Amino acid sequence: MKKKWSKYYNTEYKDNCERLLYFDMMAISAFIIKLFQKKKSKALQSFFDKVEIILNDADSEVKNLILAGLIEGIQQICPYKKIDMRYEFDTWLSPLTKKHWDKLTGFYKFD
Repeated sequence: MKKKWSKYYNTEYKDNCERLLYFDMMAISAFIIKLFQKKKSKALQSFFDKVEIILNDADSEVKNLILAGLIEGIQQICPYKKIDMRYEFDTWLSPLTKKHWDKLTGFYKFD
């Protein structure tokens, strides 16, 4: 992920333009989807363990960035990749992350 992030960052910010944090979170969301598709369980577990730690200790601005940028970003990509967001990530979600995940999932309509 570090290698992909460096490539993304160097491409997006080569002209020292203003940081767009929610776009950055969407890029990370896309990386997570790729890990999921490659069945990289260890990497996903490690990532979501860190998300849980951040959510537990973060101020409201950082929580919003994680929820609206990262979690929602992953969920927005799922339908396009034929991933059932309701269940497919449960293995890696810790309690607080799962609570927010489910809350956001409630805004989607499923067949």
